Amino acid sequence: MTEVVDRRGLADGAERAGGSESEGRAARRKRRGIDPAKVPFSRTVFETERLNSGRLLTELMKVTRARCERSGEGLRFSVPSRDAAKVVAICGSLCYNYKIIKEKGFLLSLVRAARRAGAVLGVLCAAALTAVYPMFVTEVEYSGDELAAVREAVEEYGVKEWALLPAFDGDALERALLAVDGVAFASVTKRGTHVFVDVRTERGNEHFVDVPTGDVTAAVAASVTRVIVWSGTAEVDYGAVVLPGDTLIGAYVLSGEERVPCPADGEVYGLVDRTVTRFFPDTEMVREYGRVHREVRISYTGKVPSVPESPYENYELEISAVRNDFLIGYTLYTYTFREVTVREQTNTRTEEEMKREAESGLVASLPAGAEIVTLSSSVSRGEGGVYVKASVQTEERID
Repeated sequence: MTEVVDRRGLADGAERAGGSESEGRAARRKRRGIDPAKVPFSRTVFETERLNSGRLLTELMKVTRARCERSGEGLRFSVPSRDAAKVVAICGSLCYNYKIIKEKGFLLSLVRAARRAGAVLGVLCAAALTAVYPMFVTEVEYSGDELAAVREAVEEYGVKEWALLPAFDGDALERALLAVDGVAFASVTKRGTHVFVDVRTERGNEHFVDVPTGDVTAAVAASVTRVIVWSGTAEVDYGAVVLPGDTLIGAYVLSGEERVPCPADGEVYGLVDRTVTRFFPDTEMVREYGRVHREVRISYTGKVPSVPESPYENYELEISAVRNDFLIGYTLYTYTFREVTVREQTNTRTEEEMKREAESGLVASLPAGAEIVTLSSSVSRGEGGVYVKASVQTEERID
């Protein structure tokens, strides 16, 4: 069995064993990345046992030019790297144990040095790019109020896409933007390779309103239940009875004995009483609708045509007009006649039904947010019908 040892590239002198020529060449390409057989003037150094070395050298001289090398425990020689495979084949056929020590050659050394230099150069370029890239500006984003002069000032300062800014001074750019006519606020920040510019323009006097300083007064007559003061001074307490126009919250605050003017604001709630009387006649006239008749008139001149004659004695008339300006313009008038019959009807509602109807009408008229405290009604007979008196007490805002 032939023992093959490849010692190329082992700085510590360790040995690696291989099984075949193809495996050895594959391992060499994977490890080195350079095939010495393809580099001119490269030589591969072998070492074999000295036993019967004459026989080995005789076979080698038939296929290549072998050159003896110094040092080594066994027979050490070198052959052109392009013939290394032939040497391996001869050693295998003669059952010689051999070692591949190294490859050498001037051009091979230059190629290896260039490869190492390329790797080092690549690492240096990557490090340089990593250091320089944050100094670039890849995007400028504007927010706030739009001013053409602001964009011009930013570009004049050198801040634009793919600009290289080794020393970015956002404060200086902010001062330059504040010097632009109409700019009241400017903020410039750089996060990574993005620059963010936020600008606000000056506001005119028309954008400001005066703060009201009047008192908060009562809108309806009520009995006060709650006073919530946000600004100013309360002028009423719980249970106080107020009339429309009475002051609820004064537009001042006390500083010792001195009244300091300020806006008056807050919420004041109170109990409000409302009463309504509704009359339900014993008999009432009821309108009933019957047949419907429509007639259409066309006007090309814009003049309203005369109303056609109704086919009914008692009726309601509805008129609609539709304008069409396509090609020849015209207006289409539609007259709708509805027959109306009036008849006398006896009131058949019970007292409870009349109460509910009156109360429902009163509740529907209450302002939004009003909470009902009490609701009651009474019935009295009058001439020709019934009077229903409905009363409601609510708690609601009275300011």
